[in-house]
Amino acid sequence: MAAIDAEQIRQQLAARIRDPAVNLTIGELGIVRDVRLAGDRLTVRIQPCTPDCWPLAMAGIARSIRRFAADHGLQAEIELEPVMLLPEAELREMVGDVEQDPTRLRELWTRSYTVSLLTVLSQLEASGLAEEEIATLDMADLAARVNSGSFSSRMLDALRHWRREIGLPESGPVLVDADGEPITDLPRWRRAARLALLSQRTYGAICRDTRDAYHATPVAPSDSSVPHDGR
Repeated sequence: MAAIDAEQIRQQLAARIRDPAVNLTIGELGIVRDVRLAGDRLTVRIQPCTPDCWPLAMAGIARSIRRFAADHGLQAEIELEPVMLLPEAELREMVGDVEQDPTRLRELWTRSYTVSLLTVLSQLEASGLAEEEIATLDMADLAARVNSGSFSSRMLDALRHWRREIGLPESGPVLVDADGEPITDLPRWRRAARLALLSQRTYGAICRDTRDAYHATPVAPSDSSVPHDGR
């Protein structure tokens, strides 16, 4: 296996590891604080966005980082910065508890898978494919479309990621639900998927706003922003 350095690892983690709560990469969220590599020991420091990010979302991220490290013959150590008034040791313990029972992540994985599949379907339809044609596609067809430049590799990466997390095969039909059952009533499935999308977008907006409020550098108020009693 080719040698890989800390900067390459940082770039790959930022692009590949996804937050299961909001279905964004940790690069898009901007929460990778540090990546260090010493021999076969990989240390990744993550800054949770909000208190609500733990323990489920952070455990999902930590689990994916450990899997990435193992694929490269490395041992991963995950450092989590304290969130508000929660001590780091307590945060690590809570995340560790979820990592020991990954089935607790199933709801987040399922929602992110559903939203990713809905996004894929939307792009396929925008490209001119009819519902009957989409129903015949398998994962290899999506890969071929990426190779031809007619489909987004980012969408395919997200769909593959969540299929793997929820235990679906890497190959096979595109139109299957989170339990691996064929989607035969697409309009009905789409309505439920849109609710999942709305829920995820709402949570994502709250997450980003809270992160910005908590982690932003304090700015001194101007004279016009200082409260006064109206006199």
